[in-house]
Amino acid sequence: MRQVNIVILVLAILLSGCKSNTQKEVTENKLLQVKLWKVELREYKLPVRAAGMLSTTTEMKLGFKTGGIVKEVNAKEGAFVKRGEVLAALDLSEINAQVNQARIGVEKAERDLNRARNLYRDSVATLEQFQNARSAYELAQSQKRIADFNLLHSSIKAPANGRIQKILVENNEFIAPGYPAILFASTESDWVVRVALTDKDIVKFSLGDSAHVEMDAFPDIQFQAEITELGAIADPVTGTYETELKILHTNPQFRSGFISRAYIFPTQLSIAAMVPLEALLEASDKRAIVYVYKDGEPSKRRIRTGRIVDDLIMVLEGLEPGELVITEGAKYIREDSQISPVNLKQNEAQ
Repeated sequence: MRQVNIVILVLAILLSGCKSNTQKEVTENKLLQVKLWKVELREYKLPVRAAGMLSTTTEMKLGFKTGGIVKEVNAKEGAFVKRGEVLAALDLSEINAQVNQARIGVEKAERDLNRARNLYRDSVATLEQFQNARSAYELAQSQKRIADFNLLHSSIKAPANGRIQKILVENNEFIAPGYPAILFASTESDWVVRVALTDKDIVKFSLGDSAHVEMDAFPDIQFQAEITELGAIADPVTGTYETELKILHTNPQFRSGFISRAYIFPTQLSIAAMVPLEALLEASDKRAIVYVYKDGEPSKRRIRTGRIVDDLIMVLEGLEPGELVITEGAKYIREDSQISPVNLKQNEAQ
C-alpha cells in the first residue's frame, strides 16, 4: 500500500511540473498587440503669431490754422462726436479785426480802381496807373480771402463721425499755428490691427489672407480679420515690415490702442510627413525614437521632428512615406518582444 502511495505522489509531482512548464511556455510566447500608423505626406498651414495695437485707418491730429488763445473746448476725451460738430474754438478778437481790415482794404482798392478806370478813359491817367490800381484791387481781394480762410479755421470741427482720443489744450491756453490740439479717430473708417512681421514671415502672405485677433479687453471673443496692407519697406530700427489687418466685424466698444494678438494664416499650404505624438519615445530637443514595423519585426529609428499640428508632429528626417510606425503599445516593446499589429491589414490596404 505504501508503494502505491509513493507512485501516486511521484506522478502528481511530474504532472505539476509539466503544467508549470506549459504555462511558462505560453506566457513567453504571448504576443504584444500594437497599432500601426502609415507615414504619409499631409498638407498643413500654421499661423504666424504677432502682436500689435488696434487703431482706425483714419486717425488725425486736429489743430488751428492760426495761433491764438483757446476760448473754448467743447469735446471730452472718449466722447463720440458727429461730423461738423465744433470741438474747440479760438478767441476771435484779433482774427475778426484782420477780417475787417481786409474788407476795408478791398473796398478802398475797388474805389481806387474805378477812379483810375474813369481817368484812363478820359486820358487823364496813364495805362500804368490803371494797371497798378487793378493789381492793388486783386491783392486786396487775396488778402480778404486769406483772412476769411483763417477765420473759418479758427475753430476745429469734427471731419467725420468719430471719437475723441486725446485733448491736448485747455481753455485760455495759447496755441501756435498748426500745433495739434485734438487727437481724433473716425468711426466711419475701418478698424485695423497693425503688426510687425519679419522678412521670413511676410513672404508667406498675400493680400486677403485670413487671420483672427484676440484682445485682453474681450477675452472670450475672436475677431475675424484679413490682410489689407503688406509693408514694402522694412522699419530702419527694427527691420520688420508693418502689416495691416482689417477687423471684419467690429465692436462698438473698440478704442484705439487696445493691445491685440494676431494669428495670421497663409493661403499657401505646406506639406510634411507626420506621425502621431504617441509614437515618439525619448523625445528631446527635436529628436526622438520611433519603432518602425518591417518584415514582422519592430526596429528602432532615430528621427528629427518639427512642429506639432493638432495631434500629429512633423517628421523632418528619418522616415519615408509609406513606412509603418508603431503607435499604441510602442512604449512596452522590449528587445525580445513579439508583436502582433491589430490593424496591419487596414494599413496595407491604404
